[in-house]
Amino acid sequence: MRPNTRSCFLESPTNPTLDVVDIRAVADIAHAGGARLIVDNVFATPIWQSPLTLGADVVVYSATKHIDGQGRCLGGIILSSEEFIQEHIHNFLRQTGPAMSPFNAWVLLKGLETLGIRVKAQTETAGAVAEALSKHPKVTRLVYPGRTDHPQAAIVKKQMRAGSTLVGFEIKGGKTAAFRTLNALKLSKISNNLGDSKSIVTHPATTTHQRLTPEARAELGITDGFIRFSAGLEHKDDLIEDFETALEKA
Repeated sequence: MRPNTRSCFLESPTNPTLDVVDIRAVADIAHAGGARLIVDNVFATPIWQSPLTLGADVVVYSATKHIDGQGRCLGGIILSSEEFIQEHIHNFLRQTGPAMSPFNAWVLLKGLETLGIRVKAQTETAGAVAEALSKHPKVTRLVYPGRTDHPQAAIVKKQMRAGSTLVGFEIKGGKTAAFRTLNALKLSKISNNLGDSKSIVTHPATTTHQRLTPEARAELGITDGFIRFSAGLEHKDDLIEDFETALEKA
């Protein structure tokens, strides 16, 4: 914190390594310094985490992810107090005009109707895939917030109601092995999206985080063999079998 700090921003769990940040602790630090805390809650979803009740002042979502969750439209959400929205958001929207189309708004509202059912099913699948991958000899690191071996398991238990729909894992052989595995998958599609009804895999080192230096990626735990998996609505046994078959190509 600095004397001129006005806002703090965090995401938890983080992308793509699924680290978990103590939201209440950071909120206390921010508020002690006279700043607001903004939390990106996409990976936890509103089903499993409620940052406003943990001390956050603003919560943001890419609604394209779980809230639509079917690859149909783009959207974003800002949640805060009525005072904050009126003072900082409403006037900006009125003067700059970033209005969502009525059809996209309707699609997102319809997505909210099934959000809970989809997220619960995806979370169960993610946990099952994480358990299977944790036992695979070619997987050297497995990160999933719903497991007791997660580095911040105590914080997860304190502030999340369940794990995420995403799994991070590292395989032997670096980029070459990772690419072979990804290309061999039949059910999970390669894309930078997440929270979709289709299972999705991403290689962060060459996509979402490719602009970082190798040293910066290493500091974040994003190795060339690291893969991010977003569980869809396919049957968990089929996804596990697909991963086991693909890992033979690594």
